[in-house]
Amino acid sequence: MRQAAEYVITLLRCAPTFTENGCPPSCEEQAEAARIVHVDATSVINAVMCFFPDTGSGRRGHQFMMGQLRVLGPEGQCVGVEQRVTVALPSCGCPAGDEP
Repeated sequence: MRQAAEYVITLLRCAPTFTENGCPPSCEEQAEAARIVHVDATSVINAVMCFFPDTGSGRRGHQFMMGQLRVLGPEGQCVGVEQRVTVALPSCGCPAGDEP
């Protein structure tokens, strides 16, 4: 049985919020924030897809599985994305029953 590690990649940005006068963010500000979150999500996925195949000593790098991508917020004036990635760890090469 192989062991694996789960990585959680989080990217947060400031979200549009109420003005000093108590006015909510404009539609344009909210649309721009949504566009940026989408670009950030795509950037995180592309970074994972580019990085993990180049790791490890195997022909295709470490084996990994993309998990769920979640949009976070807006909460506490932050908005962002969270991407989970499970990566197979290299085996220790120990004979069965021996300690690593």
